[in-house]
Amino acid sequence: MRKSKSALLLCFTHLNKDPRVLRQISWLKDDFEITTLGRAPSGVEGVHHIQYDDGPSSSLARKLRRVTMFFGGDYESFYWNTNRQKYLAMLNEQRFDLMIANDYDTLPLGIRAGEAQGSTVVFDAHEYSPLEFTESLRWRTLQQPLIEHVCREYIPRATLATTVCQGIADVYEREYGKRFEVITNATEYVDLRPSATDPTKIRLIYHGGASVSRQTHRQIEMMKFLDDRFELSLMVLGAPKYIESLKRMAEPFRNVKFLPPVPTSEIARFTNGFDIGVYSLPPTNFNNEYALPNKFFEFIQARLAVVVAPSPEMARLVREYDLGAVAEDFSPERMAEAIKSLSAERIDHFKSQAHKHAYELSADKNRELFLKIISSQTGPGV
Repeated sequence: MRKSKSALLLCFTHLNKDPRVLRQISWLKDDFEITTLGRAPSGVEGVHHIQYDDGPSSSLARKLRRVTMFFGGDYESFYWNTNRQKYLAMLNEQRFDLMIANDYDTLPLGIRAGEAQGSTVVFDAHEYSPLEFTESLRWRTLQQPLIEHVCREYIPRATLATTVCQGIADVYEREYGKRFEVITNATEYVDLRPSATDPTKIRLIYHGGASVSRQTHRQIEMMKFLDDRFELSLMVLGAPKYIESLKRMAEPFRNVKFLPPVPTSEIARFTNGFDIGVYSLPPTNFNNEYALPNKFFEFIQARLAVVVAPSPEMARLVREYDLGAVAEDFSPERMAEAIKSLSAERIDHFKSQAHKHAYELSADKNRELFLKIISSQTGPGV
């Protein structure tokens, strides 16, 4: 049965590997006929898909023209290359009640198509694009000026805007004059119970992406300052060379293990038998400083105690909901001190707190907020 409303979700990613966009699809699919535009379809049954690609390779002359556009400050012409114009024309042949532009790079396309059709346009910024990789000179030279232009020109034209945490929402509003609602990267609620903590073997878990920029090796360095009561397991994905370097670093430690990754949907159940989820992410750029990642919420769904470095968004939730401990700084030694400060009884208390607040800090709660703000613009029925 065809639904009365239609929605277009734009994201220049492989949608089947993008949890945030997959959640948007899940939340909207009961009330909207959904079309996606991205580099690979979502794999969700009943969702239409428009395949996005960058088009054929440019000639040398065209590449030189684009370089001239970029360094001459003509960012509109640079963005609206022939390929993007093609997709704009394609979208304008259809009619959508709602468009969700995920990340800055889809925003001009979503705004232009939405304005032509009179659609509600939601900009889901995910993180803070204008300062995403400021530690890189190449990025500051070749990406940042375009991103800043897109944000200045198009954010004020969006009907609604969302992002992943309050700190980023505050900066967007200050810089671009647009209120942003917070839809965190919380994962779906999982019906679990906390496991009991064995004081003679306290099991730590780190899972997720491993990279030099995230300085994942700090979790292993932390083990220099913990005794054999503590065992760290890492379940990581990333560049094979970096993961191999982590394994070599861990060789001297009998209490550090590497586990094969499990599907995202199984992480909470798989890690439920651990005791403490640990994460230290040095503030090497703005988004790292304000990170509030999937893994933080997966720790909660697994009903674990949480120990984090003093990243402001994670630290705020740990303190507000009494979920665990916050280290004094980002050093491995201070992380170890925070872990050692927790008795088995305190760990069990924090696990109980995670259990108490698991629904409130889940995607299910975010769904309620998301549909409420969407329905404020598109009318009842979502």
